This record gives sequence, C-alpha cells and structure tokens, in this order.
Amino acid sequence: MKLDTHVHTVHSGYSTIKPLHRVMRESYNTVEGVYCRAKSRGMDLVAITDHDTIDGALCIADRPDVIIGCEVTGVFPTDGVRVHLGVIGLNERQHREIQRVRHDITELLPYLKSEQLFTSLNHVASRINGSITAPHIAALLPWIDGVEIRNGSRMTSQNRTAAALAAAHGKVGIGGSDSHTDRGIGRTWIEARGAKNREEFLRALKAGQVSVGGGEGHYFTMASDICRMATGFYLDRMRLLIASPSDWKRHAMLAGGLLGLPLVAIPLALALGHFILEERFNRDLLVDLVARPTGRGQTTLGRFAAELPATMEVG
Repeated sequence: MKLDTHVHTVHSGYSTIKPLHRVMRESYNTVEGVYCRAKSRGMDLVAITDHDTIDGALCIADRPDVIIGCEVTGVFPTDGVRVHLGVIGLNERQHREIQRVRHDITELLPYLKSEQLFTSLNHVASRINGSITAPHIAALLPWIDGVEIRNGSRMTSQNRTAAALAAAHGKVGIGGSDSHTDRGIGRTWIEARGAKNREEFLRALKAGQVSVGGGEGHYFTMASDICRMATGFYLDRMRLLIASPSDWKRHAMLAGGLLGLPLVAIPLALALGHFILEERFNRDLLVDLVARPTGRGQTTLGRFAAELPATMEVG
C-alpha cells in the first residue's frame, strides 16, 4: 500500500511570507481534489497534513482509506526556533492537546511520545524550518520516530542530508510530496508492502517496515508551483467577487491583482535564487552537524535536554 504522507489544502491557512500573508493562501487545493488526485495517481491511502489543523482531514475521515495527519509547528521556547513535525494517525482529542502545547516543544515532544503518535521531522535541511542548528536537531532526535528523507518539493542534496541523518540515528525514512498545488500530489510516497488496510499500514510504519518512492524537487517544479499558486489566487478572488458582487474591497483587490499579473515573472526569476539559498543552508547545516556534536553545541543541547521531563522515556 502507498501513501503520500505530506499534502496541504486550503485549510492550511494563509501564507507565512510577508506581505502575502494577508491575501494568499498556503494552498488552494480542495480536500476532495486532493483525495481524487492521490487515488488517480496510485495512492492506496490518503492523508491530509495541513499546518496545525485537521479540519480538512476530518471532512473525509469517515472513509476507510483516509488517515488523519497534521504538520505541527513546534517551537523551541528558549530561542523561538520553529520546526515542522509530521504527525500521522491522530484523533481530535490529541489534536486539541497538541495545539495547546505546540508553542513549547519541551511539552509537545513528551506528549507525542506518551500518545505513541508517529512523528517525523519534515524537510530538516530547508530554510522553511528557520535557523535550525545541530543542537536543535540533536534535542529532537530522541523523541521522533522518523525523518522525511524524500520531500517532493526539496532538492536532492537536501533529501540526501535528511537520509544520512535518519540512517545515522536509526530513524524511519518518510516520503511525501509536500504539495501545496495539485502538481505533486501522489508523486512522492512511502510504501508498506504486504499491508492490506489502514491499520496494517500504520503498524508497518511504526515498525519501520516502509520504503520511500517518487520524485524530488528542482527549479522547474517550483516555477510550476508558483504559476499554479497564482492561478489559484485569481480563481479564489473571482469566486469571492461572484459571491459578494457589491463588496468594493473585493473589486479593488481583484483589480490590483490583475494589474500586478506581469509581476508573476519576478517570483519565477527568484525561484533560482531560492534554490541557491537552499543549497547554501543545506551545506551550512551539514557542516554544523559534523562540527558541533560537542563543545558549544553540546552546551546548547544540554540546555534543551534539561528542559524536557526526565521521567519520560526516550528512544
């Protein structure tokens, strides 16, 4: 059985990129659209993993081939560094508690462990995670079950870093498209051979009896996603305008968006710069992982580790 473990929908909210955070969504994928596209591309199971919400997943949670997931934003309380954790197979009660404690990772990680929820560290070698360093990663590793080693939106070099990290620490390798548009849905996945239903698949995942498959990201996939996001934005604006034709603010926003349409070429050019910066971040993180297992990094790690409850079992 195959599952794309990392997909977003309109329920992921608005972009975290300023100034787009007020007008553009993280994704314009509909829940039903994700389900149909994943199934048409050979996924036996479907997971919706929106940012810090399971509202989208709950829309189709009654189907036997759907797994409720969430990409949880965990925060290190000492310095504000944020990490994205993929949590698979949770329920509404668990989600509510996760949202209550996620702003302090020293509470979040023990809770996830105590609930035996499969947790992976997503796109570890990407700037999306902010200024994450070797000590942050070292503090996370005893508490997580897997590492996303094939992200369909990240470069091969970044996925290679994640794979080396997972192998070195005996973590389950996870694969997912990280798709915010319909392009990548179901094109990166994990597979549990021999599993015949959702429950057997989840057991195989926790046991590490899965393999990754599918594609990775590059400049042209990002360029395609930028164009698709722009299309989704304009279609969304038009739908809102049709629903409320007397709302002058929506008229003004659509008009402004149309006037700015030629500016889409700018993000396409910036996509190249993005990948250059991503490659640099990946390289710097690799150096940090090698250079700081002890010394100053150990001091930072010790501070993080000291904040975690000593009574919790790890590893």
